[in-house]
Amino acid sequence: MATFKGKKLAAAKQAAAQALGCSVAELTVTIKQMPTKGFFGWGARLAVIEAQRRPKPVLAPMPAQVAAQPAQSAVPQAKQAAPATRPGATAALSPAELAARQAANLAKMTAASLALQTYLVDVCHQLALEVQPQVQTQTGHELSIDLVTPTPGKLIGYHGRRLNALEVLATTFLVYQGVKDPQVTLDVADYRARRQVALAKLAQRSVTEVIATQQAVFLAPMPARERKFLHQYLETEPQVKTYSHGREPYRSLVIAPK
Repeated sequence: MATFKGKKLAAAKQAAAQALGCSVAELTVTIKQMPTKGFFGWGARLAVIEAQRRPKPVLAPMPAQVAAQPAQSAVPQAKQAAPATRPGATAALSPAELAARQAANLAKMTAASLALQTYLVDVCHQLALEVQPQVQTQTGHELSIDLVTPTPGKLIGYHGRRLNALEVLATTFLVYQGVKDPQVTLDVADYRARRQVALAKLAQRSVTEVIATQQAVFLAPMPARERKFLHQYLETEPQVKTYSHGREPYRSLVIAPK
């Protein structure tokens, strides 16, 4: 990856885009040094990035169609093929057909992912936030993106509310791009892992309180992802049970004595 510099991060990215002949949204960027103004010019540093142009997705070719059969056999063949469209008929597909479907799903997700990254940059720009999306994992239905930003706290928001809202927008965007049942995860500075540690500690304190008082504890409203984590975390606790209460977006988790 080539190295580029600028007084600001945006200037370094613009220099990279001009040198590589593409837009900023088409770049894969690694931030090597954040810019600082210094003190009256002393200690000032330029922004330093490594950048390369993101390769365009290559759509996998669909397998050649089976040669046309005589006209008299067309109707029976259509009847035989019909069960493959019903739920559970995937097992009847040949390995080649399954591979072709997976390749088509992956190609669709790849194209939608590129559009989503541009969309996230635009949305965050409207919030006066500068981000650089970096895809971590990608399959035909799952997508994990790390949002690199110099202001992670502002992007995460209170208890992750802003980040969770962006995740909902990202999921909806992929649906409109034609991706079926997308599972999107957005992360900033390992927030998701750090949040799980905090939730585990909260769960342990709540269990102690429930056992001591024999009264249910109602936790603050939280997204479905966090409620699911707590359900799974506490399912082996012999003295408490968990259930969700309320309606979205104010649905919360309840820890109660058995």
